[in-house]
Amino acid sequence: MLKYLKFLTNHIFLSLFVLGMLLGGHWLWLGFLAFIIGSILGDLILGEHGEAPEFKFPIMLNLIMYSYLPAMVITITVFLWMVAPGDLLSLGAYVGEITGYDAVLSREGNGIFDLLGACLGMGIFFGAINTLIGHELIHRTWNPVAMFFGRGLFALAGGLQFETEHVHGHHITLGQPHDASLSLRGENYYDFLLSAPFKQFFCAWEVEKERLAKYNRSEYWLGNKVLRSFSRWLVMIALVFFLAGVPGLAVYAVACFVGKMVYECVGYQFHHGPVCVAGEPDGDRHSWNCNRLMTQIVLFNVSKHSEHHKFPNRPFHELSKVKSDEVPVLKTGCLTNSLLCFIPPLHRLIIAPQIHLWDKQWATNAEREVAAKQNLASRFDAYKNQPAGASFS
Repeated sequence: MLKYLKFLTNHIFLSLFVLGMLLGGHWLWLGFLAFIIGSILGDLILGEHGEAPEFKFPIMLNLIMYSYLPAMVITITVFLWMVAPGDLLSLGAYVGEITGYDAVLSREGNGIFDLLGACLGMGIFFGAINTLIGHELIHRTWNPVAMFFGRGLFALAGGLQFETEHVHGHHITLGQPHDASLSLRGENYYDFLLSAPFKQFFCAWEVEKERLAKYNRSEYWLGNKVLRSFSRWLVMIALVFFLAGVPGLAVYAVACFVGKMVYECVGYQFHHGPVCVAGEPDGDRHSWNCNRLMTQIVLFNVSKHSEHHKFPNRPFHELSKVKSDEVPVLKTGCLTNSLLCFIPPLHRLIIAPQIHLWDKQWATNAEREVAAKQNLASRFDAYKNQPAGASFS
């Protein structure tokens, strides 16, 4: 039973986040800090998981994933209550009636610093829960229930182009120069963040334009999946404004931006460094992977990235344990490595030796030539100092 229940771990983090918002003041940082500390310690202490177990009741895993949509609706409601005028939905009065604690009074002491903690917490859950569970569900294009919940999760967090660009773009163009999620060695995470979302949007638009042209439909037809994603988010924005006014829109916008940063950080790390020759098919070697148990639990096995790209429609629980002699494996957990991306010098210190090892161990001769050019073109010495194919120790 534990093999099923472990995927409820994010509900624990969400519960701590909601508790912190009700307590008010510096407690608004509780959810964010619990997730960060729990992720890093989990990666370090829990180590790697064993062989992938057999799940005889996958419907339980589906129900667990679906449960995060109503959980996020509740979490966002409390998040907006924190800044809404009055007592939104009489939430504070209800808490006081049940516990005797004056939650309405406690939130009056919330300062800008405290609100920042709440926005970071909401944002990190948008990235880790909405986007990554939504990612799993929107790959199940044959399942209308999964698509409903996946689209719902993305609508809450402002995921506009993901459904189209990721499934019908990135999974086809992986590693190619026109891959909208390509992460070159010469760009740090913030360089990537400033360009990738726009590339992904235009890629998604082109995918839909080509699809609709087959049916003699305009790209501006309401059947355009990008427009439909945008309309769902507009409904969410209108609802946020209706419930919490301008203050609600302000904190929600910050949280959505942080969520986007978190997701792009996860994508950046999985494809940073490995190169693919233009026109050549991608392979297992073109994605980083991870066997850390905490990463597996929190990110729903997206860390088995090579197999996910090889079998994009395979449910997360059927992805096998990564074998280090078959695919590139990160030395740190994906959760820890994601956080390192926000500190580029530290991330380069950790990842550059692994990238040079990739050049030696995984790259073809043609890919080593491309890698060598990227190393030399990079403005970072960590990549330049050891050209592709050089000895590694």
